[in-house]
Amino acid sequence: MTGRAALFRIGAMRPVRAFFLRNPPPWPVLRFFCCVGVAWAALAIALSPSLGARTVLVAVYIGLWSWQAARPWRVPPALVPWAVLVVLVVLAAAPSAGGPGGFRPFPFAEGSYADGALAVATAPAWAHLAILARTRDLAWSAPAALAVGPVRHFAAGGLPLWPTWLVWGAGFLLLGLAFRLHAALYEARLRLDREAVAEERRKIAREVHDLVGHGLGVMLLNIGAARRAGARGDGPAVIAALEEAERVGRRGVRDVHQGLVLLRDPVPAAPPIAPAPPTADDIGALVEELRAGGLRVDLSTSGDLASVDPAVGLALYRVVQEALSNAARHAPGSRATVAVGVDGPLALVTVADRGSLHGAGRPAGGGLGLVGMRERVTALGGTLHAGPDGTGWRVEAAIPAGGAR
Repeated sequence: MTGRAALFRIGAMRPVRAFFLRNPPPWPVLRFFCCVGVAWAALAIALSPSLGARTVLVAVYIGLWSWQAARPWRVPPALVPWAVLVVLVVLAAAPSAGGPGGFRPFPFAEGSYADGALAVATAPAWAHLAILARTRDLAWSAPAALAVGPVRHFAAGGLPLWPTWLVWGAGFLLLGLAFRLHAALYEARLRLDREAVAEERRKIAREVHDLVGHGLGVMLLNIGAARRAGARGDGPAVIAALEEAERVGRRGVRDVHQGLVLLRDPVPAAPPIAPAPPTADDIGALVEELRAGGLRVDLSTSGDLASVDPAVGLALYRVVQEALSNAARHAPGSRATVAVGVDGPLALVTVADRGSLHGAGRPAGGGLGLVGMRERVTALGGTLHAGPDGTGWRVEAAIPAGGAR
């Protein structure tokens, strides 16, 4: 029975969901107010069945909001106040139904049930004004709309329940403004959620690029070393280089697999213990790994790298990793230099190479790696410059050692 009940609830909700998908906010709310206005206007006619100008005007009012409920006409926001004022003036122009009929909401104003129903029938006009009008137009249009009833009564007479118009009008205005505020907060939350998702996607893209790009760069270095060793007939060197390339490739596949598992299930039952992110002290091990693959790199350090913020250390590591991977891809055989240090409040890193020995340059505009480096550095309040340096390429970054404040 539980499964059947759940299926029944799902089936029952499908028409409601389809309705809201066809009618995004705020139109379901406005259609509801249209139905309220039509119902009360029809009640006003039913309570005052005599034919005449009143019946004709109220019938036109019913037709207008029935049409708006069935096929909404989206009035430009700048015209909404004027359209609402015209509708209210036309409805207020309807003659009074006459006769108190036992309906006295105020001791100083008598009116019939039909007159009271007509005041409630103004609901869709107030709702459209509060929800659709521009914010700057509400300052003048709301008081003007509230003044329609009193002005009509004192100028021409015949609207005995004009205080009821004020009470219902103010109430519907406040209700519409509450819906408007809720919609604004909802849109702001959706925008923040979209921005958070976009930022998370950028972070994932940076991490995947760093893992895959660095691994491929080291593999290419070892494959190149194996090719050169094979050309000179050094079998053991070929085997060692290929084994190193295989090891790096397997590690890269494992890292990417772990990342994808975490993305598919952010809270697994038994989450694996993730390795500690690299820091500035790990740059030396990174350089040694690339040297083992055949890249000629000179490393110099200065200052206390252990004192920098862990996030800054990770950024320095990633900048060196990406810059050396680019050097291995675009300038194979060239010598690269890496300088990392702490100078007062700044952590500095410089990576430069002498360019390709075969004359092949880097692609214009950089790539995703350069974008990722710049995003990492700027997020921590630092600056990054990358560009040609003579025949080679130079990357310089400066980041506050304590991280962004």
